[in-house]
Amino acid sequence: MGILSSKPNSYLGVDLSPDAIKLVELKAEKGKPQLITYGYTESKGDVLKGDFISNKNITSTLLKEVSDRAKVTTNLALAALPPSLVFSSVLKLSGVIKKDLDNKSKIKDLISDEIKKILPRPLEEMTFDFNLIRTDKVEQADQNTKLDSVKFLITAATNEVIKDYVDIFKQSGFQLTNLDIEGFALVRSLVGSDRSLILLVDIGENRTNLSIVNLTIPVLNRSIAVGGAAFTRAISDSLNITISEAENYKLDLGIMMSQENMQEYPKPVEAALAPIVTEIKYLIKTYYDQTGREKQLDKIILTGGGSLIGNHLDKYLSKVLDIRTYVGDPWARVVYPEELKPVLFEIGPRFSVALGLAMREII
Repeated sequence: MGILSSKPNSYLGVDLSPDAIKLVELKAEKGKPQLITYGYTESKGDVLKGDFISNKNITSTLLKEVSDRAKVTTNLALAALPPSLVFSSVLKLSGVIKKDLDNKSKIKDLISDEIKKILPRPLEEMTFDFNLIRTDKVEQADQNTKLDSVKFLITAATNEVIKDYVDIFKQSGFQLTNLDIEGFALVRSLVGSDRSLILLVDIGENRTNLSIVNLTIPVLNRSIAVGGAAFTRAISDSLNITISEAENYKLDLGIMMSQENMQEYPKPVEAALAPIVTEIKYLIKTYYDQTGREKQLDKIILTGGGSLIGNHLDKYLSKVLDIRTYVGDPWARVVYPEELKPVLFEIGPRFSVALGLAMREII
């Protein structure tokens, strides 16, 4: 959802969430994104919990603090809307001539007529964007062919939400040049040009966002209120220890599992993971039901801080779902100093959205 059209020397991607504010500044170097700086601020107690976007003064102050500490060099920024604030749907159009697919203005007019029927609010109260969902049939058609069915992914947000984001960045001393969707940012940093059918699972502190990606478009998205905090609470309750002690237990879990040659998570952790596993199965089934299994899911890519629990989640999900699973490396397409590799590898999954935003104008 473009707000301004600017061409800065560098691009700041900012991931705002109740758990932390994460930012990455990149510049284009010989056609590749190169790291300038990065930073993050963990939420201070419950200061960002709840409707953090409405708490503009607090959120903007924290954003300015972390950007100052990171020594950000640009005042132009990109942000992303979380799935909970985005309406998304697949819209079909018929009778579209293929060559007209490149005419964004014409397609937008056609979509505007249809989207009024499905939006939760009047069209004038929302801002929407659209992306063509490419298929082999569309790709192979002649430019003058009238297509009987063309699918578009529609994403929309209320004008009030967009204004809130613009205000937060303005109060922080930044100009918001683009407001993206988290799913597209994750595709840029974790998927790239891979056109296979992929499931992205982003496990944050309090929420897990899931996106099925086909031909680099996140076509089906869901979000559940389960994340790393649920793992901590489950460990705390099961072992009758404090939350702080449970956090330390979670950090040491990978070492313990390796030393004791454990192949399975402790029962409390498995129980906490169960809702995520159930949601993954449900989303995959829903997609297959909608598409008739026209394409098989190729892989699951994990990201977010919760994906690192015990350094074992990829193996666990590979086993219980029988689908190849791994933790994505959002820095794989970024040039950075070799000496930073250990720390960037450790924090990488937490920065996938911010990186994908900063990469938007470069790749």
